Amino acid sequence: MKFILVTLAMSIGLAANAVNAAGVKGMDLFTGETAEIKAGAKGSVVVFLSAKCPCSASHIEEIKAMAKEYPAYQFVGVHSNSNEGKELTRGYFKNVDLGFPVLQDTDGKIAAEYRAAKTPHAFLISGEGKTLYRGGVTDSKDCSQSGRNYLREALQDVTQNKPVRTAEARTLGCAIARGGKSDW
Repeated sequence: MKFILVTLAMSIGLAANAVNAAGVKGMDLFTGETAEIKAGAKGSVVVFLSAKCPCSASHIEEIKAMAKEYPAYQFVGVHSNSNEGKELTRGYFKNVDLGFPVLQDTDGKIAAEYRAAKTPHAFLISGEGKTLYRGGVTDSKDCSQSGRNYLREALQDVTQNKPVRTAEARTLGCAIARGGKSDW
């Protein structure tokens, strides 16, 4: 009985944290235009990133590599930090050249919808809008020191039509700054 209650509580907790979004809508970081990013053939990978967090920066090359290796998924970067201004943010993301869209989440609505807490915080969303994975890209603040790459594992599992072995993992990194003065 205790096992059933624990399992039920965990299921309810995961369902409460689920994001039912096949696409992401926000302001394109470079054009300022409203953009709605639709899911790729298999779904979307939404990653919350920062222009000055060293944890986020250490994962950039790995995220770019996954975006190239899994073209059936639409990768989307989201920048939600209110303490990182336009010039810094645009310059940073232009320099790292992710190869996929980055949305500016000026009012934090996207971060609130996804319940994103830190950078980098990753979400793998199926084409039907179901959250398949949520959590850190890896098990470390520093990608080069990681033992597990949770996002890569989730992409591999889904691509091989297997259940995702780790559906939720701890997110390590810099907290998303919300509510401060912003020049956006």
